[in-house]
Amino acid sequence: MVQETHYNDRIVWPQGNRIAVTLTFDFQGGEDVRPLPGGKINHEKYTQAEYGPNTAIWRILRILSEEGVKATFMTCGGIAERYPDAVKAIVAGGHEVAGHGYHHEVARDLTREQEQDVIARASAMIRSRAGRAPAGWRSCTQSPNSIELLMAQGYLWNSNSFSHDLPFLWENDGRVLVELPRQPFGDGRTYDDDAGDPERTLVVWKGMFDELYEESKRAPSYVPFQFHPYISGRPGRARALRAIIRHMKAAEGVWFATGSEVARWCLDELFQPDRANAPARTLAQAS
Repeated sequence: MVQETHYNDRIVWPQGNRIAVTLTFDFQGGEDVRPLPGGKINHEKYTQAEYGPNTAIWRILRILSEEGVKATFMTCGGIAERYPDAVKAIVAGGHEVAGHGYHHEVARDLTREQEQDVIARASAMIRSRAGRAPAGWRSCTQSPNSIELLMAQGYLWNSNSFSHDLPFLWENDGRVLVELPRQPFGDGRTYDDDAGDPERTLVVWKGMFDELYEESKRAPSYVPFQFHPYISGRPGRARALRAIIRHMKAAEGVWFATGSEVARWCLDELFQPDRANAPARTLAQAS
């Protein structure tokens, strides 16, 4: 049975940093624009989503390069298949390519076999485009089978839980998976319509970082960001993305890391020693 194990009192970051920041981008296009009755596609919604892999990705990569920070791109297998040059550019910039379904499937609506197939196909496509297998995963939702399936396919980390502030560990039959929690302040929520206000979004993002940074005076903390290229890569909104990065860079003791860098540090340096003595809950108890 899957167990959820926490090590909050062990969390420390490399070189004595106070806070770890992960910038994650859910890299998708029109995959989640489902057909209307009769099979037609909403052209306007589809092309808005396709702005991500066609245009916004290049603006975002330029901003990350100019600001000197690394990010993790949670990439749909279908995007890797259709936009190989974008994936190659992500890798060339020193960023991480992780998994995000194949066609942005709703995982909880899949059978175990279907979800297993999605993870396998997306992993294979990303590996063929990025030159390495993805180590991290974020589903469009999560199913009761997701954790075990990711463990079986050798994943290092998952990022779907909103329940905690700090990374923790899933364990099952000798297999482990690091969970990198997320916060409900991603751009999909802060920009709640097409005319969402970048200044309002920036207030929300700064508020999240500032409070967790203040708390890091007492104990190290973790700040996960969730963006979408087709949302935050638009003109004006991209300025808010750059602004939050600069705001965090101005603070002392901030570790900007990819998802795998945080997960590997947690697993190897913090979670592995004496795991048997850490408090654990079963997945059923955690839900």
